[in-house]
Amino acid sequence: MSKNQGFTLIELMIVVAIVGILAAIAVPSYQNYTKRAAAAELVQVIAPVKAAISEYAVVNAAFPADASTGGWTDPAGGNVSSVSYAAATGVFSITGTAATGSLTLDFTPTITASGVTWTCTSSANQEYAPASCR
Repeated sequence: MSKNQGFTLIELMIVVAIVGILAAIAVPSYQNYTKRAAAAELVQVIAPVKAAISEYAVVNAAFPADASTGGWTDPAGGNVSSVSYAAATGVFSITGTAATGSLTLDFTPTITASGVTWTCTSSANQEYAPASCR
């Protein structure tokens, strides 16, 4: 005669506890990674705008008076909440939505002999900022 074999209640409870602990660790990490990925998108969204402003600055040796003169196209949508341009300094500030942790990235241009170099800084929620902006 064969005897039915199975798991005891204690064994099942231990497995459920282990799965619960792993889930409690994994969910916050996953949310952090998704915010970082959305924040990295902000850098990609502003890239064409930076290229247009850089071209204008190289040709005219100055930053455009307004963003539309420099070839500005509004990148709003997706994970972008707002974008602003300071004509005097050429600084672009892009703010993400809640998906990015409401991260704000500031792109500061500098006209040099070889072209325009951009420096990225983050003014809030630096834990979500791309490595190049920390």
